[in-house]
Amino acid sequence: MPGVQTVSSEFNFGTLESTGDSLIEAPSDAAQLVVELMAAPDAPTSQTLTLGVNREHRLSSVTVRCNAKNFEGAAALAHDLVMPILSQLAFNHEVAITTTGREILEIATEARQLSQIAVGAVKGMTSGLWASTPEQRRLLSSYREGLSSSEPLYQALSFYKVIEGVLTMRTIEDADLRARGETPNRESERIPQDITAVLHPYDSVLLSEAFAPYLGRKFADVRDDLRESLRNNISHMDFSAAPFGADSYGDVMAVLRSLPVLRYMARTLLSSVVPAGNNDIENREMDDE
Repeated sequence: MPGVQTVSSEFNFGTLESTGDSLIEAPSDAAQLVVELMAAPDAPTSQTLTLGVNREHRLSSVTVRCNAKNFEGAAALAHDLVMPILSQLAFNHEVAITTTGREILEIATEARQLSQIAVGAVKGMTSGLWASTPEQRRLLSSYREGLSSSEPLYQALSFYKVIEGVLTMRTIEDADLRARGETPNRESERIPQDITAVLHPYDSVLLSEAFAPYLGRKFADVRDDLRESLRNNISHMDFSAAPFGADSYGDVMAVLRSLPVLRYMARTLLSSVVPAGNNDIENREMDDE
C-alpha cells in the first residue's frame, strides 16, 4: 500500500510485501492488522484482509485469500475488496494512499502473476523550448499531468482535456475565418487504419485491441464516443447514471483500455499547435514513459 512512492524500480516475486510503504503508522504492538469484511450484517461468511506492516512500522501491504477461476478473476476480486478499504484509510487519516503492484499466487500450483507500475525510461534532454502562449501552456500542463499521474482515471481526464482543448480552439478559429468570409481548410485527423504505421511493432501488438474500435475514424468522432462512455462517467458523480470509480476493477480496466487511444490523440493534436521541431519524440515511442 505505498503512500510514499508511486512506481516500482525492482520486479521480483515475493518482494512487494517487504518493499511497500505508506504514511499510516500501525499500533506499536501490531505485527499485522486483520480486517473482517461482511457482505451484509447477517451474512454467514466474511472475507479476511491482512494489513502488513514494514520495518518502519507503517502499513505496507494488503493480503487477501479468495476463490477465483483464474488470475483475472482473482485480480478483480482482490481489487474490489482492497481498494474501498484504502479509500477509507485515506479519508480517515487524511493521507494519500495508492498501490504500485499486485502479486497473485495460485495455491494449488504455486503459479504466480506479478503486476507493477514501472519507472519510465530515461530520455535525453532536447533544446526544444519556445515562448508559449497561454493556450499552449494550458494544453501542455494537462498533457504533463496525464503523463505524470499513476491513476488511470485522472490520466484519462487529462488527455481528454488536451483533445477537447485543441478541437475547441479549432472551432473558434474556424468561426473567426468564416466571419471574415474565408473558408477553413484543415484536414481532420483520423486514427490510422494500420496502427503499426504510428506505433512501435512491439507496442502495436500490445495495443491493437485498444485501437481496434476506432481504426479509420476521425478524432472528433472518437472524442464524442468517449465523452459519453468514459469522460462523463469519470468526471461526474451522478448516481442516477453509472459513475466510474477507482475502487471498481471493471471501471479501471475500461479506462486502461482507452488510455492508449486518448494519449495518441492528445499528443497528435497537441503537436499540431506547438512550433514545429518541438515534437522530437516519435509517437511510436509513446508507451515508454
